[in-house]
Amino acid sequence: MKLKLPPLLILLTLLLTRISYAQTPPESPDGQDSGYGIESEKLYPGWMVLEILAAAESEIDAAVGEAYGEGYKAASLRYAPDAAYYTSLSESLKRDLASERKKTKWFWPSLFITGGVSFLGGFLTHTLITR
Repeated sequence: MKLKLPPLLILLTLLLTRISYAQTPPESPDGQDSGYGIESEKLYPGWMVLEILAAAESEIDAAVGEAYGEGYKAASLRYAPDAAYYTSLSESLKRDLASERKKTKWFWPSLFITGGVSFLGGFLTHTLITR
């Protein structure tokens, strides 16, 4: 009898937990919540619904604009030092690039001129020797 009691208790516990989970779903209300003062039995004219929607839309636009402005201010305050650093870094890199371009401004033209003069010199030397 001692060995049969724990398995029976385990099975009984499993059965009771299954029963405790079985609940009836809550009933959904027939009408809308009256927190907004809307009565589902009445018909509202279309112009009133459009006015309410337009007012809600303008309030949403104002709230979004305000939230965007606050977020933009917070981000600009947070990242202003980094932005100043990267702006100065960009300016210094532009100056360095301009100075390097000035250094190499005549590289390719001088290379082509030197190559042309060398070719002409070699051609003239060849024609003078072979005569």
